[in-house]
Amino acid sequence: MRPVPCFAAILLVSGLYAEKDKPNTGEQSAVIKAVRDYALSYTKSLPNYTCTLITRGVAAPPNAGNKRTPKLTKTEEQLSFDNGKELRKITRINGEPASEQDADQLREKTTGEFGALLDAIFEPATGAGLVWAHTATLNKRKVDAIAFKVPQAHGYGLNSSKGSIRVPFEGFIYADAQTHAVIRIQLKCVMVPSDFEMQEFDLTLDYKAAQVAGHEAILPSHFVLHYRDFGDDSIHTDDGQYSNYHEFSADSTLQLGDDRQQVRK
Repeated sequence: MRPVPCFAAILLVSGLYAEKDKPNTGEQSAVIKAVRDYALSYTKSLPNYTCTLITRGVAAPPNAGNKRTPKLTKTEEQLSFDNGKELRKITRINGEPASEQDADQLREKTTGEFGALLDAIFEPATGAGLVWAHTATLNKRKVDAIAFKVPQAHGYGLNSSKGSIRVPFEGFIYADAQTHAVIRIQLKCVMVPSDFEMQEFDLTLDYKAAQVAGHEAILPSHFVLHYRDFGDDSIHTDDGQYSNYHEFSADSTLQLGDDRQQVRK
């Protein structure tokens, strides 16, 4: 099994440093409410945009002594957001234009579907547990860390070659202490059946300000995804970078190609 790094090490590597000041119970509740209000209005406030997502994936053998060479995959996707709908298309794989067959095979194993995370965590009907955890400094910004646990009924969907399941997930939301904007989601899936091919799934998703049509919006900027796939006996690390944000237009839709669109609400 892949060793799990201690939480202190994760904080240090990620540029996150815990602080000692602690608000009282009433202040903690007010912070959670403010972040919830931000999260539930987030999608509605987004501009229509198009961007590029480049993901560098490494699939390595689980044992250091294994002689297998790690498999490297670089994927380029075009992502668009149009009136509450997310559209995605894989355009290039390892620098070459992606065929429909290759794109389909890769998409079946893609687990980085993050568009509905904030709703899953903060929508009251989800029944997620939310607890103020601590204050910290993340990338030189003071943040509030809110711990969450999302039940299986509204959990994270995992895909494998033998099927799909939904599992509970838990982690932390990091929100700007002044604006309450979510700037990081850190989660791991729990209670994954031992016979399911995908295990040890954890994700860190960062948000940053980006300019779209002359307006600033807080949008995804980077993610790191780890999981172990017993189907190919590999530990996977996907590192994704979002860039080239610009206003969505009819031309963007044509570039996606109607026959290849994936629409998610």
